[in-house]
Amino acid sequence: MRKALVVGINDVSIMVARLLVSNGYDVSMIAGNEDEARLGRGIPAYVYVGDPRNEGFLRDAGIDESEVVMLFMDDAMNLEVARVAKSRGVPVIIALISNKEKYLDAFIELGVYAIPIVDAVLSKVAHYLRLPFKQLLYSDDKVQAYYVVISSESPYINQEVKDVARRCGAAIPLVIRGDEVVISNGELRIEAGDKLLLVGAADSVIKCVERIY
Repeated sequence: MRKALVVGINDVSIMVARLLVSNGYDVSMIAGNEDEARLGRGIPAYVYVGDPRNEGFLRDAGIDESEVVMLFMDDAMNLEVARVAKSRGVPVIIALISNKEKYLDAFIELGVYAIPIVDAVLSKVAHYLRLPFKQLLYSDDKVQAYYVVISSESPYINQEVKDVARRCGAAIPLVIRGDEVVISNGELRIEAGDKLLLVGAADSVIKCVERIY
C-alpha cells in the first residue's frame, strides 16, 4: 500500500488526509501538540505528536517509506521539513504556503510543489464566476511576468505555443496542465484550462495577456 505523511493537522489537512485514504493511501499525520492531535480523531490515520523538524522523529513517523509528504504548518517550518523530506528521497512533496513572496522561490528551487493559498482561492473564484484569471508575478520598468489561465473562449486554443509566443512578442517557458508542469518545447498546443507563464517586455506582455484569454 502506498504511504503518505501529512505534517500539520487543521481543517484543510484533515480533508486532504481523508482524500488520500479514500484513494488507497496508508496515511500518517504529525501534530505539533496534543490539542492539534485531538483534531485528527476519527481520521483513519495514525497520529504522531512531536516536532517535525526533528529528523529522527520524522523517521519514526515513516518519512522514509512515504511516497508523498504534504505540509500544512507555517511556511518556515514547512520549508525545514521539506528539506529533510528531500534529503530522504521522498518522491512527491507538496506544501501549502501563506507568504508567496517570501517563500515560493525557496520551495520551487528545492523541487517542492508549492500551493500559495491566495492563488488557490483566486483561481477557484475565477473558475466559479467564469472570470478570466491572470496574476502579475513580477514587474519592473522593462520586464513583466504573468500567470494566465486560458479560458474556453481564448482565440489561441489549439495553437502551438511557439506561434502564440511569436505573435505576442513574449516568451512562454512553461505550461501547467492539470497536475503536470510542461517545459514548453514550442510545439505543444494550447488547451482550455492551461496555465501559462508569460515573460517579456512590459508592453508586449500586457497586450498579450489581454488577448490570450
